[in-house]
Amino acid sequence: MKLFFTKKKWSEYRESLTGPLGFVPTMGALHAGHLKLVHEARNNNDFVAVSIFVNPKQFNNTEDLINYPNTLEQDILVLSQAGVDAVFLPSSSEVYPENDTFITVVPGKSAEGLEGAFRPGHFEGVVNVVDRLFEWIHPHNAYFGQKDLQQCLVIQEFASEKHPNLKIVTVPTEREKNGLAMSSRNLRLSEEGRNRAAVIFEVISKMKDSTADYDWAIEYLKQYEIETEYLTNIEISLNTDTGLMTKAWVFAGYLEGIRLIDNVLYN
Repeated sequence: MKLFFTKKKWSEYRESLTGPLGFVPTMGALHAGHLKLVHEARNNNDFVAVSIFVNPKQFNNTEDLINYPNTLEQDILVLSQAGVDAVFLPSSSEVYPENDTFITVVPGKSAEGLEGAFRPGHFEGVVNVVDRLFEWIHPHNAYFGQKDLQQCLVIQEFASEKHPNLKIVTVPTEREKNGLAMSSRNLRLSEEGRNRAAVIFEVISKMKDSTADYDWAIEYLKQYEIETEYLTNIEISLNTDTGLMTKAWVFAGYLEGIRLIDNVLYN
């Protein structure tokens, strides 16, 4: 597995590749959910590249950025074992140089509401870095986890306009045995907190099956010390090829001061 720290070195390597390239952008602190994306990319491309970059522009909470877990040595090991061909590890100055001339797109309508409302500037930061990575990595397929559902929609929307030949692949959420959606933020929860957090998936699954109402859901979550930021139903299209619509229950809230999100799709 090759490591690249600059756009110049990556570009030289990219020119040597002749087959389809799958790309998985990450911020490190990798878990089985990330590896699911890697395996999906590995099964459908000749080459697989992963980026690791903790993007400061998408954190609207400075404390959240400071506390983001750093497991770089372990990340590189597991990526090598997963058969990744190359890892792009740029510095902040490499991504955002002092005399920055990169012109990025602005998030579209998919960024409105939900995360866009509760995390001002978040999707602007996401699109800023992902747009750059797409330009530099130049993949055929890019893989994102469904746990960050609105992010998938935002990226799908801007990529269809600026990177029309790039396919955005949304991969179903990987969960822990108790149902908790895998997330790098889970590392900051206590063992008891991880057990209590499993109730989130239980609740939104019942909402999906129409066996519970909103008021019950909020009170039930409170019993497990989970404070709801939003819990709502949306209609979306995750497949731009067919345009078929599906529904989703989406959740965001706090447990032990850690912000958690999750969702379930249904028809």
